[in-house]
Amino acid sequence: MLTPIKYCLDTNVISDFMHGNATVIKNWNTALNDDNLIFIPTIAYYEIVRGLKAAGKTRRLRDFHALYSKFRHLFFDRDSYEVIEKATDIYDQLHRGCQIEDDDIFIAATAIVNDCTLVTANIRHFERVDGLKLANWREN
Repeated sequence: MLTPIKYCLDTNVISDFMHGNATVIKNWNTALNDDNLIFIPTIAYYEIVRGLKAAGKTRRLRDFHALYSKFRHLFFDRDSYEVIEKATDIYDQLHRGCQIEDDDIFIAATAIVNDCTLVTANIRHFERVDGLKLANWREN
């Protein structure tokens, strides 16, 4: 039996799924059918809920909570020391060049610490992060 791949979803992938992007949905379902693991990091949860609340989209917020309840979660909590340390390393690595936002640094650190492949449409944005495995589910 093959070792399952662990996927950590960036906010844009969750949004694509919720908006019905056929390629993302196909890749998402393929990952699940192959017994891989899909994780939603706390920071992505925050970004989605923040955006939906700000836009007053209560039905979409309910839909997201139903979706969220079906997947594994990578919490940013009291056990997150290792994620915080990795995030500071990423910040240090990138501060000499083109920085990325703090939310994205924490998503990248969460993926690395939990040995996940980060699924994102922003490959160029994240490819500068050392040790980060990437996938783009907008592609076939």
